[in-house]
Amino acid sequence: MNTRSKEEVVHEFRVQTIQDATMRVIARKGMAAATIQEIADEAGVAKGTIYLYFRDREELVEKTFECAMTQLLERIDAAIAANEKFEDKIRAIMSAKLAFFAANREFFRLYLSLRMPEGPAATQRRQRQHCQPRYRLRTEQFAAVLQQAMDRGEIRRADPYRLALFIMEGSTAIILQRLGESASPDEQADVDFIASFILDGVRKRSRS
Repeated sequence: MNTRSKEEVVHEFRVQTIQDATMRVIARKGMAAATIQEIADEAGVAKGTIYLYFRDREELVEKTFECAMTQLLERIDAAIAANEKFEDKIRAIMSAKLAFFAANREFFRLYLSLRMPEGPAATQRRQRQHCQPRYRLRTEQFAAVLQQAMDRGEIRRADPYRLALFIMEGSTAIILQRLGESASPDEQADVDFIASFILDGVRKRSRS
C-alpha cells in the first residue's frame, strides 16, 4: 500500500486550496483583473506562499486549468466508454458536461477566459498556446466518436471535425445561458433539448 507522507498531503491540500481560490477570483473579476495578492487573500495564505508552489501567475492559471480540464475529460471519457449507441453517448456526454459546470461554476469563467484571452498580446498568445492544443485534442476525440457512428450507419456522413465543433459550441452556449439565469430548466430537460436537436440533425435520412 502506497502511504503518502504528511508533507505530500499538505502540499496537495495547499495546491488545491490555491487553485480553488484562483477560479473564484477569476469568476468574480475576470482573467485580466485577477491578481496574485487577491488570490492569496481568497486562499487565506501569504502572497509569497503561492510562489512556493507556482512559478508565476501564468503557471498558476495554467495548472488550475489543467486540473479542472482533466476532471471534466475523465467524466466525458467515462460517458463515451459506458455506452455503445451514439444516442446514448450523446446524452451521457451532455449530461456529464452540464453536471460538471453546474458543480464547478467558477471554472467556466476560467475556461472562457483562456478560450478568449484578455490582457497584453504576449499573455494572450501564451494562453492560446496553452489552451488551444487541449481544445483541439478534445474536438478530435469527439470527431472520432462521430466518425465511428457514421461508419456504423447510425448518423449521416459529414465532416466529423466540423460537426464536433458545432455540437460542442452549441452545448457550451446552453451552459453559459444556464449559469447566467436566476432559474434554469431542470438539467435533464436541457440534456434532452440538446440531444434531441443534435439527433434530429444528424440521423440518416430515409430514401423516399
